[in-house]
Amino acid sequence: MIQILKIWIGYAAVVLCSFWSLSVSAQNLHYDFDELKEDDWELWENHSVWEFKGGFLRAAIQPNDFNNAAFFQFKGLPGNYETFEFFIEGELIQRQEQNPGPDSFTITVNNLGSKSAGFGVAIGRRFIDVNKTYTFFYVFSTYGIEAKTYKWLNVGMWWNKEPRHPDVLQWEILELSSMQIHFNKGHFQWFANDEKRAEFEDPDFSKIPTIGFLIQSNGIEIGSGWVDSFTISGPGLAVSPQAKLATTWGQFKTSR
Repeated sequence: MIQILKIWIGYAAVVLCSFWSLSVSAQNLHYDFDELKEDDWELWENHSVWEFKGGFLRAAIQPNDFNNAAFFQFKGLPGNYETFEFFIEGELIQRQEQNPGPDSFTITVNNLGSKSAGFGVAIGRRFIDVNKTYTFFYVFSTYGIEAKTYKWLNVGMWWNKEPRHPDVLQWEILELSSMQIHFNKGHFQWFANDEKRAEFEDPDFSKIPTIGFLIQSNGIEIGSGWVDSFTISGPGLAVSPQAKLATTWGQFKTSR
């Protein structure tokens, strides 16, 4: 009886310490999309409309062609930023990316949906090829995972960068109640509707400088996408509190 009591006291201590350590070490940035925080988001524009409406971030894109896309970049993480410039047809387009970017975080979104378009969380970084700069993304959407290259005015299939994500069977769900992406120094875990969908490694992604939402036209009709909330936890938090607690409890049981 005394031994059992010691175990439960120890378990309670683990629970309290785990949640306390999460609360003091993890940085949580949460957006309900009730109002635009202009310093935290930036649009890479291309025939699209983005708005905060009814507590949702909503996007619509014209069906100019299959590669027509737009990216809504999250810039709310603290850190040093580098500024770089691009000129397209004589027009200056300025972008900012975090440098070098966090190496460990968890992204959670709720009520992510799309209609007649690809829409999801895009995690990417820049690459240079033959003196040209392009951004390679992994896009986690309502349909699955895709590797995309963003060349500022359009999106194409992966280009000069080998994608490492596994083949994930697409399913006929146009709206997910929840999605989580755990990232830790090149290691990805993806959960949709509380179900683990994929896990993979990409050594080129030791840090992530570019995070946001990407919408891509189907080339036929006006497409739309929406999301209810966005939360990023980290740096330093690579797994969910439940997973971290399970790991700690397992260590406690084996060490008693």
